[in-house]
Amino acid sequence: MADRIGVVSALPPDNEGRRLLLLDDGRSRRIEPGLTDDEIKTRFDLDLVIHAPRIPFCAGLLLDGPLAGTRNYTVNKLGNRAIYYLPPPPADDIPRPRQPGLVYEVVMLGVDGKPAELRYVTSAEVSTASGCPTLRRRPE
Repeated sequence: MADRIGVVSALPPDNEGRRLLLLDDGRSRRIEPGLTDDEIKTRFDLDLVIHAPRIPFCAGLLLDGPLAGTRNYTVNKLGNRAIYYLPPPPADDIPRPRQPGLVYEVVMLGVDGKPAELRYVTSAEVSTASGCPTLRRRPE
């Protein structure tokens, strides 16, 4: 038998302090503040409770490269890399093959309403196994 898993969302609680619990069968429920993981497991017949991490998304400004001046969204963490794509050509244009993804890296954090700044790194590699672009991380 597969484990039953519930994920406590990182979204802020509602006005009554209740948090969102996502269940592995696709349902969701609001849970009261102060419930322990054991209480959540018992109430919803779960084997495991996971707390989702908060992901610091913010606006980002691509400073250079093929998408210079473009705004997009990014994870607000220095060194974070993301893949962005050139916009498709107008419908009446001659079709072109899908362009490779363009890898940008966060070099300045977004603060006080100012977007994070990203610099162009390289084009993304395309995996021969999946046909999807892959993002190669820098060695730490």
